[in-house]
Amino acid sequence: MLQRRNKLKDFLMSALFVFGATHAFAQETTEFQVNHGPYLQEVTAQGATFVFTTSLPSFSFIELKEEGGKDIKSYYHTEHGLRDANTVFHSVRAEGLKPGAVYNYRIRSKEMRDFQPYKVVFGDSITSQWYTFRTTDPTHEGGSLFVVSDVHNNYEQLDTLLNLCDYKTCDAFLYAGDMMNYIEDSETPFRAFIDKSVQRFASSIPFNMVRGNHETRGKLARSYPKLFPKSSGKIYGSCRMGDIMIVMLDCGEDKPDDTQVYAGLTDFDAYRTEQTEWLAQLVETEEFKTARYRIVISHYPMVDIFPEEELTHGINDLKAKMLPILNKAHIDLMVSGHTHEFAFHEKNKAGNAFPVIVGSNRSATRLDLSDGKIRVKVVETSGKVLLNTLL
Repeated sequence: MLQRRNKLKDFLMSALFVFGATHAFAQETTEFQVNHGPYLQEVTAQGATFVFTTSLPSFSFIELKEEGGKDIKSYYHTEHGLRDANTVFHSVRAEGLKPGAVYNYRIRSKEMRDFQPYKVVFGDSITSQWYTFRTTDPTHEGGSLFVVSDVHNNYEQLDTLLNLCDYKTCDAFLYAGDMMNYIEDSETPFRAFIDKSVQRFASSIPFNMVRGNHETRGKLARSYPKLFPKSSGKIYGSCRMGDIMIVMLDCGEDKPDDTQVYAGLTDFDAYRTEQTEWLAQLVETEEFKTARYRIVISHYPMVDIFPEEELTHGINDLKAKMLPILNKAHIDLMVSGHTHEFAFHEKNKAGNAFPVIVGSNRSATRLDLSDGKIRVKVVETSGKVLLNTLL
């Protein structure tokens, strides 16, 4: 009976995270606090998204001011005339900001102990410390990028690789998939890598998350877009950082959709076709064409080395649909993972018109972009440098 009750409690807490439901047992046993985050997402020249969770259902918002200024503005997550409330998961977007400007922000939150049509009872309140971030500057030239994949819940390994790549001097952080094994419960993403990212940088500099095949698995896999929100509502996307264009592809599962273990719940072939149509439009945009550097992040490497078999279906489907577009788009570099073995494919060696780095499950890549060149350094957890070259 006790085991059954514990399973029910786990289920209810997951529902609380995904749907924002209220459960009395949580309020009876938990101290009210911000228990994860804040972490930044989709920071642009005009806006930023702030994500965090509270230990109990609450009404939360963000206060923002320009550094050195006195005027404080409040931002809420509002849909259909209703401000978000009575939830533990909070995602707040601020728009109308200045390009290349430094801002301070903090969390304001009020516990909600009772929520009835004409009676709302608030409990404890939280006012966080002030955090700092900078909006992107369209005139900025070059930058330093950190890219890692296939950490598979090993936050200590992530921390080691961040330090080996001198993360404090990086301008952007890109997670190229399989940062988790599966999304089994609401705490998994935080335990796996988000909490460590917040500890190191993510309250001030965003990370961009590219989904791997392992993030498509697990009971809460469908909550993934909520964790890493984009204004487009899509998982794939692109971002322009000064003169750098970063394209982030969403590869889907590795096996065919009709594979028995997927139980008829996937449709990734059609999804990759939809994404290909978006990619074809993206490479024709002024934003893409005027970028000095064009970097693609894809969990699957797009090179002609994988045989046609069940375990490589997703890779080969992605490659067949997207590689012809990318090969004509003057891509400077693709960074990928998935295979758990490091490889470097020079351009025009395996059907690829651009260099492709395949990170292992023990390595990370640092890119330093300046003067039209890309300095690439790939290092593994032991400290061994696997690649150090100028492209």
